[in-house]
Amino acid sequence: MLLFSILMCMVLYSSSAEKSCPGIGNDVFEDLMDVMMKLKCQSGQSNNGELQLKKPAFLATLSKSVNLGQNHVLKFDSIKTNIGDGYDASSGVFTAPRKGTYEFAVNFITSNKDEWLELDLIKNNTMVVRGHAAFDKFTSGSLQAILELKKGDRIYINHPRGSGLLHGEHYTMFSGHYI
Repeated sequence: MLLFSILMCMVLYSSSAEKSCPGIGNDVFEDLMDVMMKLKCQSGQSNNGELQLKKPAFLATLSKSVNLGQNHVLKFDSIKTNIGDGYDASSGVFTAPRKGTYEFAVNFITSNKDEWLELDLIKNNTMVVRGHAAFDKFTSGSLQAILELKKGDRIYINHPRGSGLLHGEHYTMFSGHYI
């Protein structure tokens, strides 16, 4: 309990120091909060779900099939989960609400055309990994990545080719979570 009290004082000091010392940022505050929550959980104390730092997570799907053009950013319009409000369906972009390690996955199905399809996972305008679906109707593709992100980093899914057609009806999905 004494250690928890000391850490609480450090958090309060760092949050007030941020105003007077421009070199101390929110990262210090977030790190201290993470340590405090781990210590509190290890000591057996519970706060009945209040004031706990929730781990950001999202799952979004395509409700309708989508015609894709070159460098088309996919906008997964049906949000199933959005803990931390990091995913924005209107832009198709996940913005990391806190720094840390995240895992992302995309599963997709081509539509009723004989064509192959590629999708890229993009971090801050740089391609990280690519998923591919074979040349046939209704074939599946996937991609997955584990990334170290800073608060504010942007992750989205891009179609790099000239054209393509993705099957909707919630078969195509994009998810990510803090690990």
